[in-house]
Amino acid sequence: RDPMRWTGATVGAVTPVKDQGACGSSWAFSAVGNIESQWFLAGHPLVNLSEQQLVSCDDVDSGCSGGLMSQAFEWLLNNTNGNVYTEDSYPYLSANGYAPECSNSDELAVGAQIDGHVVIESNEDEMAAWLAKNGPIAIAVDATAFMSYEGGVLTACNGEQLNHGVLLVAYNTTGELPYWVIKNSWGASWGEEAYVRVAKGTNECLLNEYPAPRMEAS
Repeated sequence: RDPMRWTGATVGAVTPVKDQGACGSSWAFSAVGNIESQWFLAGHPLVNLSEQQLVSCDDVDSGCSGGLMSQAFEWLLNNTNGNVYTEDSYPYLSANGYAPECSNSDELAVGAQIDGHVVIESNEDEMAAWLAKNGPIAIAVDATAFMSYEGGVLTACNGEQLNHGVLLVAYNTTGELPYWVIKNSWGASWGEEAYVRVAKGTNECLLNEYPAPRMEAS
């Protein structure tokens, strides 16, 4: 399923589906997905970037035990000059739930660079405006209802605690039930080919509680 069919997204700005496996690294997939999109929208080719770099090297966050997208962005800015490696040169190895030590291989290749961020207001209208103009946003949700999701627009997602990072990629307001389109990191066999539609305007799954800073790619 191509999320770019829906309004509110920028054509071509989302990389193919990924799978975090048994590692609690959704924060890294959310952050990297945001950077991939911003890099593309800054005029560069779309490239798969490395989640493993964050999972193994970001010592502010906690690898397979969780983390925050905003902290991941700041770690990159403070420790790598904003450089993010390609997935090809630093592939994902933590699907088994284990985070290997940070690599210092000479084969690591920089695929993108970020140089700052803009904080987005925790408001669904503001988030939609940002998304339509600037592309996908890293957000956190309560993903409890995702466990049983098989398709359709998710409603009555009564969130209690943020526990999962995802990428907000699109929205649709043309039908009776407006909805968001979210890219998850649980593989193509989950949901609507790795995507979930969530009702828009009622803070379902607490999705407007933590819109992470949108990164500026140079």
